[in-house]
Amino acid sequence: MENIEQPCRKVASSGTEKSHFEDEALEVIWELAESGEVRLKDIVKEVGNEEGVIGMSKDGLIAVSEDKVAFTDNGRARARDITRRHRLAERLFVDVLDLKEFEEDACRLEHAISPEVEEAICTFLGHPPTCPHGKAIPRGNCCKLYIKKVRPLVQSLPDLEVGRSAKVVFINAPAMDRLASIGLVPGAEVKLLQKKPSYVLGIDETTVAIDEDIAKGIYVKP
Repeated sequence: MENIEQPCRKVASSGTEKSHFEDEALEVIWELAESGEVRLKDIVKEVGNEEGVIGMSKDGLIAVSEDKVAFTDNGRARARDITRRHRLAERLFVDVLDLKEFEEDACRLEHAISPEVEEAICTFLGHPPTCPHGKAIPRGNCCKLYIKKVRPLVQSLPDLEVGRSAKVVFINAPAMDRLASIGLVPGAEVKLLQKKPSYVLGIDETTVAIDEDIAKGIYVKP
């Protein structure tokens, strides 16, 4: 089991604490499912409360068969929503506030924001595909519609104006190894010099040209 983000552990006692515990456990299960089969012992190892996890099956959130765990439809929907809010919160803290330590605040914010605020954050950030750890952010309705009610803070490279400089925030494009070899990595400062016939970027003292398909997968913050 690799790279599981540290959950916010809560003992399932009061109603609110129980709800928060279930959210964190569902988030852990979502991450485990992204890597493959989900086993009860791995969930308990992360959240530290076997009784609470078993209780989630009684609440209709998960199904447990021997040591294997699967979502119910209700559990999957709730896990998807809490994971999406957490990973969007991480992007907000990293991309907007430049925070280095943000996990605890992301855990708190994921429980506090409404669906409307969630969509506003996602749109503001430019509908990011991944969190700062490189894990996929589940898509929302705003991502499908891609309605830009405000100018996104983070935008794809083709949306950047020629002559503008920007910081690369994340890359979701093919040939990432080749891009890294020329210095085109998250955190790099680039300047868009031209868009046609190909995209030409200035990186430090180097000028590089990339295809449009690759440019569409590079997200920057002006």
